[in-house]
Amino acid sequence: MKELKFLLAYVFMTSSSYFFAKNGLLYSSPIFFMALRYAISAAILIPFVRKIQINRDILILSLLTTTSTIFWSVGLLYVSPAQSSVLSYSMPLFSLPLAFLIVREKPTKYELTGIGVGFAGVVVYGIPLMGGFTMLGMILTIINAFFWASFTVYYRKMRDADPIAINSSQFLIGSGIMLLLSFPGFYFTFSTAFLIDLLWMATFGGAFSFLAWNYLIKVSSVNRVTVLAFSVP
Repeated sequence: MKELKFLLAYVFMTSSSYFFAKNGLLYSSPIFFMALRYAISAAILIPFVRKIQINRDILILSLLTTTSTIFWSVGLLYVSPAQSSVLSYSMPLFSLPLAFLIVREKPTKYELTGIGVGFAGVVVYGIPLMGGFTMLGMILTIINAFFWASFTVYYRKMRDADPIAINSSQFLIGSGIMLLLSFPGFYFTFSTAFLIDLLWMATFGGAFSFLAWNYLIKVSSVNRVTVLAFSVP
């Protein structure tokens, strides 16, 4: 029951976030937009932790989540929200071998079947969208999927840690990294629409969705959760 609650919350928040993120790029360069998103997400979570954690695992997780976010946001410049969703859900193809190599999780035959059926469904769903793909957008978004799979497996590796503590730290570190990287191609125009996009992406599309994903990975195997996540696209 707990798993179902986190899944429903995650599906709702994430399925909407592609559109808010794409719209936000009308007003801000992608890396700067995501730096602000991470900074606000960190500010939301930090009051609920005793101290910011900085260690090797947090640094690795931060690099993985930040890299995934950068490739996803820049890729959104070249693909639509629907296309980004379809391409991003190549993620289970990466998470399956990574879960075996990093946390020694062997997929069951039911999980393998679920991943196969789910991915086939995403491909079928994506066929009508194929004409709008750009090669650069496709490559950037698939790279994002690899790093999304990587930090998902790393969440599982850190399953004994408090999700609020590790996410507040990785958001804080990630915001600093992206702020430093945001100057090439920088643009920014403030508007009410931008503020709405940013607030959604920092709350439901940031702090809360990362927490829901982290809790799902904490209570269940990587392969099981990635099968369930096919509900998003």
